[in-house]
Amino acid sequence: MSLINKISKFFRKKESASSEMENKIKVKDYLGKFVMQNGLDIGESIAFERGRIIVKKSDSYSSIPFEKITSNVDKIIVGDFDMEESLKLGKEWSQKKDSLKFDDKGMLILNKPDPQ
Repeated sequence: MSLINKISKFFRKKESASSEMENKIKVKDYLGKFVMQNGLDIGESIAFERGRIIVKKSDSYSSIPFEKITSNVDKIIVGDFDMEESLKLGKEWSQKKDSLKFDDKGMLILNKPDPQ
């Protein structure tokens, strides 16, 4: 075991033995990997939101349902999914991502609702 793994393990939060914790998705295991469908590279996973994985390829984004992932080892392999819906949701995610605002300390600025 490498020194980095030992340090990471030391600082990692201890997981409880409950089945709820075991069933949670470890998002970090799905990010920063190439995504393939039918042997073709369709992009790289960059985010995970509401049960969907966000994939970027060139200047486009797609949002693929998590249940369509068939394998996650070195690369993420996905089965068939609705490409049009995926591109639409990916574009919406991209626009939402670009609209987030942060202060000088890196904290997210939330817009207050207008009083009625």
